[in-house]
Amino acid sequence: MTVLDPNILNPFTLLDPNVSQTISFLITIISVCFSLVISWHFFRSYKFSGFGYLLGLPIGFAFLAFSLVFEHFSLMYSHDDLLYPVFFWIQLALQSEALALIALSYRFKNSTAINGDFDDAEDSGVAKPIHHYHISTRARNILSSSLPMIMVTIPFIVPVSELISGPDFNYSGIADMSFFMRIYNMAVLGYVFSSAVLSLIKAASIKLLYIPAAFALLWLEQYSLTITYFDNSVVAFIGSLIARITALSLFICVVFNITYRRRRRMEIEARKKT
Repeated sequence: MTVLDPNILNPFTLLDPNVSQTISFLITIISVCFSLVISWHFFRSYKFSGFGYLLGLPIGFAFLAFSLVFEHFSLMYSHDDLLYPVFFWIQLALQSEALALIALSYRFKNSTAINGDFDDAEDSGVAKPIHHYHISTRARNILSSSLPMIMVTIPFIVPVSELISGPDFNYSGIADMSFFMRIYNMAVLGYVFSSAVLSLIKAASIKLLYIPAAFALLWLEQYSLTITYFDNSVVAFIGSLIARITALSLFICVVFNITYRRRRRMEIEARKKT
């Protein structure tokens, strides 16, 4: 029976020490560059459209990029009893917060759509029981206002509570915390995936299929990391890296596709004017 090492926080330590830092550096560079490009694209979309709910997307992908940097730092200082768990702790908090902010954008987008549909139904003159109307409206408002706050605060509350309960950075405690944060990430990504599928159905555009597929791969990354937590599986960890790079690559494809279409539209309009 294999005895699991509770001190393994960064899964890159499962790889050959001679190549682990090199592989981590290459994966981190690619992931960070992709994440920042995606973040910049969504920031430009936010500035162009002015829709407030879009702001969570660029900030979320920027946080994701920073979390990956700290993941590499934790590997670099894996032999330091203080910096190793500190960097890993920061990476977990930033990554979960990044996904929460992305989910928040979808939450506000869906909330706007739902409110619009609700207003249309009200304006149509359909009679509703007054008592039921007030109760459902109040419950909807309470849930709508509290859910985003809960989503954003969990990635900070859980790591901070672990820090308070174990200020000496107990490795096994942080490893257990990472498991719960992965479960949270999977729940958040499940919500984002369902929201992205709903947007795909409403838009009726096959080109948007890349977006829910990318979120599904990010979910698979977190699932593979939970398997790694239980049995230190190198195969599962490598699968998580492949899922992450593929997911970010799909986002990049969407970004360049949108950019290309915009340039083509501008060129066509310029030719018509001349």
